[in-house]
Amino acid sequence: MNPINVLEKEANNLGIKVGWLSLHKYTPPSASSKYKKIAMNLNWHKQEELIFQLAHEIAHIKNHDNCNLAFYHASYASKERIEKEANIAAIKLLIPIFKEMGYSNNPVTFMQVFHIPNYLFDNVTKIMKLSK
Repeated sequence: MNPINVLEKEANNLGIKVGWLSLHKYTPPSASSKYKKIAMNLNWHKQEELIFQLAHEIAHIKNHDNCNLAFYHASYASKERIEKEANIAAIKLLIPIFKEMGYSNNPVTFMQVFHIPNYLFDNVTKIMKLSK
């Protein structure tokens, strides 16, 4: 099972188009809720992060975030809330994939497999407890 393929299928089912572009290695992915499109960077300097990044961008669109304006016109508190909610939704998207891959409900392993940032440990632990 390829998690990227599973996420792309989920995106397709939601009417979201995912484009994989050759960009500068530090150009992050982005999403447009208005156009239901995601631009992913094939050259991202940390390839192992692409799965979580894709789940995060899908989550922005599922959450109906105003991605086109959020980073330019939102207050710090609003941007922080939007990013936190996208991270939580991304974790929820990845848990069924993790289980389908044959892993047990272990937050540390989950975070290692999908290269989820350490600051999300409490969120992962809480969400995994609820998804048993």
